[in-house]
Amino acid sequence: MVLACSTVSFPGDLAGALAGVARLGFTHADLVAIPFYRQLLPAEMAADPGGRARTIAEPLAALGLKAATFNAAVGDLHNREPVAVTQRLREWRGLAEIMARLDIRIASFYPGYLKQGTPWKAAMDRVAASAREMLSIAKKGGVEFVLEAHYDTPVATPEQIRALMKAVPGLRFVYDPSHFAMQGLAPAATDFLLERTAHVHVRDAAPGRMSVMGGTGTVDFARLLAALRERKYAGFVAVECLPPESGDAEADILAVRKLVEAGVQ
Repeated sequence: MVLACSTVSFPGDLAGALAGVARLGFTHADLVAIPFYRQLLPAEMAADPGGRARTIAEPLAALGLKAATFNAAVGDLHNREPVAVTQRLREWRGLAEIMARLDIRIASFYPGYLKQGTPWKAAMDRVAASAREMLSIAKKGGVEFVLEAHYDTPVATPEQIRALMKAVPGLRFVYDPSHFAMQGLAPAATDFLLERTAHVHVRDAAPGRMSVMGGTGTVDFARLLAALRERKYAGFVAVECLPPESGDAEADILAVRKLVEAGVQ
């Protein structure tokens, strides 16, 4: 396992976020390409993959950092309107090209908002259709695209995750315990997901709260790292703290890193 830090924890542009990652002593960065954070915009990346690859590589090299993974959003995967599908395919192709240029193996994607408690089976069928397209593009590009099991999406609960696993057998996932801790789920309820985990995000959380200061929530970091070691997981574990929820982002990052670094080998 290799420890990384998400750029999501740092406000401002990509260069400033990467400077924060380097300042805290990390060697690898999980690059956020989610429009809300405006560090990297998938639509712009798709329009000029070569140029955007260069503008990402330059600050990484200047700071002595390596790119670990992308954490991206390309719209709601349960939106199958033709315009949305066409745009999503374009953004996936552009991102795959940038990944090849930067030697990044994995990009993860947000499934798209769907409030918990609303009907989800039809939305799940649409996510599965999008996921099959996603896997096809990734395969052609020589990279891997994975989905994050994420609260308030059609891929949030154990039942939903199992349904998508069955529908798309080749799909792998991001495991982020905060999305299960905030639902009050016992860790054992999602152990099955570790068998299809390609990337890991970590922060502390508690029932009803997706992010709390590291060490004050209910995420069992020791258990998670032990379970990953047992499965010989060799990918990245990215510290992903959310400053609006957790307060002092840098203190939170350091607290979470302390909780996980003993288990990263």
